[in-house]
Amino acid sequence: MSHIALTHDTIRATEVLDASVADVWEAYEDTAVRAQWSVPAGEMLVYDADNFTTGGRATYRCGTPGTLQFHAAVEYTLIDPPRLVVYTETLRAADQLLATSLVTWQFEQEPAGTRVVVISQVTSYVGRQMIEGNQNGHRIALEQLAARFAARPQR
Repeated sequence: MSHIALTHDTIRATEVLDASVADVWEAYEDTAVRAQWSVPAGEMLVYDADNFTTGGRATYRCGTPGTLQFHAAVEYTLIDPPRLVVYTETLRAADQLLATSLVTWQFEQEPAGTRVVVISQVTSYVGRQMIEGNQNGHRIALEQLAARFAARPQR
């Protein structure tokens, strides 16, 4: 690494979903389902492995379909079903280190459904664009997760 443009920030995103904590947890816990709602439209995410347990690890590739130029390594620090997921994530493109994050997902029942709170403490090695990408990515993921429940038939 010849040049590091170190930048830090804490991102917070919140959404109230029209679903129970159990239903939201199920949509998060299922890797195949998570891969559908957690990526922006027009992009793709493929999990190569996901050991969704405390101490488990995951790897995935994401980005432009056919290219999947970004590679992530995840370590699940704590999983407390159905309320909490804490993990670290390091993102690379080819051999370039882009960012490392400590991410917390909290799922809280409330009268209107489930409040999902995502807090991501990001260190970018390439400047502000990774911070903005992290913020937009979490916002879009929560919006798409909310839309998934809004679109389902009422029980």
